[in-house]
Order: sequence, then C-alpha cells, then structure tokens
Amino acid sequence: MDKKESFWYRLGSGFVIGLGLVIPGVSGGVLAMVVGLYEPIIAAVANPLANVRDNIKLLLPVGIGSAICLLFLARILEYLFAQHALVTLYFFFGLVIASLPSMIKMVNSKGFRLSFLVSLCAGFAGLLLITSVPWQAGGEASTLGFLRSIWLGSIVGVGLVIPGLSASFLLIAFGFYEQLLGAVVHLDLGVLIPVALGLVPAIVLVSKVMNWLFQWKHRHVSYVIIGLMLGSLWVAFPGWPRTSWELLLCAGLFGLGVGIASLFLREQAT
Repeated sequence: MDKKESFWYRLGSGFVIGLGLVIPGVSGGVLAMVVGLYEPIIAAVANPLANVRDNIKLLLPVGIGSAICLLFLARILEYLFAQHALVTLYFFFGLVIASLPSMIKMVNSKGFRLSFLVSLCAGFAGLLLITSVPWQAGGEASTLGFLRSIWLGSIVGVGLVIPGLSASFLLIAFGFYEQLLGAVVHLDLGVLIPVALGLVPAIVLVSKVMNWLFQWKHRHVSYVIIGLMLGSLWVAFPGWPRTSWELLLCAGLFGLGVGIASLFLREQAT
C-alpha cells in the first residue's frame, strides 16, 4: 500500500497541515502540497459524496491530526503573544516574507504580464477594504458574538484552502488571532461551535471555487493571493522595536523565520 494511504501517515500529515492553522505565516495549503495530499483533500472536500468511504478514510485522520496540533501549540502561542508579542510577530513576518519570492518565481516561470499587477493590486486593496470594516474590531473571545465567530471560521477556511495564504496570519490582520487562540486554549464552545459553522462551508465552497479558478486563470489568481499576503503584512505590522535589545531580538527572530521558511521551501522544490 502507498504510504500516503496509511492511517498513520495521514494522521501525521494532518498534524503538519495543522501548523498552517495555528502558526502565523505558515500556509496550510502549501504544507498539504509538501506532504502530497493537497489535491486529494481538495477533491474530497469539493465532492464529499463522490466516494464517501475513501473520503472519510482520508479526511478523518487528517482532521484528527490537525486538531491535535492545534490543541498542542495553542497554549504555547497564547503565552508568546501575551508576554512577547512584538518579537513573536517579527518571527512570523520572516516566515511570510520569505515565501513571497518563491511564489512570484513560480508564477512567472512562463513569463510576466502587466495584467498580473492588476490582480496583485486587487488582492492588496481587497484585504485592506475588508479589514477596514468597523465591526471587525476585536474584543475579548467571549464577546466575539455568534455571527462574528462564523465570520472568523470562514476566514480560517479560506486561509487553509488557498496555497500560500496563512489562515492564522489573516486572523492577525483582522485583529482576531489572540481572541480565537484564547477560545481554543479554554475550549470556549460558545466561540468554537459557530467558528466551525463558518469553517466547514467555507472550506467546501473555496475548494470548489479554487478548482475552477486555477483551471481558468491560474497565474492571475496566484497574484491575487500574493496581493492578499502583502495586504496582510501591511495591516498586521506591529511597529518598530523601541529599544536596542528589542531591535536585536526582532532582527534575530525575523532572520530565523526567513531561514526556516527558506529551508522549508527548498525541501519543497526538491
């Protein structure tokens, strides 16, 4: 049997893919590509009734692995954001920025068109426009509200499905990352259940849309994604370090993020 069909491989792959849900700057879609399960997962989610038994055998262990990853890392990240938010964000910025050149190189492998810039600007402007909506301002996790929690779930679903886009970094840009992380740590079902109600339909819908868009205008869509990433960086920028020691820490962790992402991308390319 192909190792990708084994329960334990899929469980471990789910844990890896879950990193894209909890670590800002890491794309769940890219990680799914790295473990070789992106296309099977998208096909299973886009057509869940086409082959129910095989879809369950694929999605169940992947889902369990992702949940384990989320619960395992949530407390660690909650502490880091509570005690060292600025330097932690610089590390995640390094992860995001390092992934941009490889994406641009891949999209431009068959040449560059000026119309790609229109797509990039559309993605950038779209992210800025959506994050500027007043009701998106954050609050405590317990006060997120039912409809807002469903909206958060849809954001996570979009970020998980689209390769190169980080679900957790989108939540930072929207100002909800720490609140949702706290809800996970404290198992606040009043937030997590409506988040799931937004997450599942978003994953199904975006999977279907991405299948169609990538077949229609793959490179233009990729530039929209790059624009979304740039917009996320702009909105989530935490400010400049205030002391020399903070500057050294931020620079060091930013460099570490760039280095880790570069190693990851090099492995993906081989």
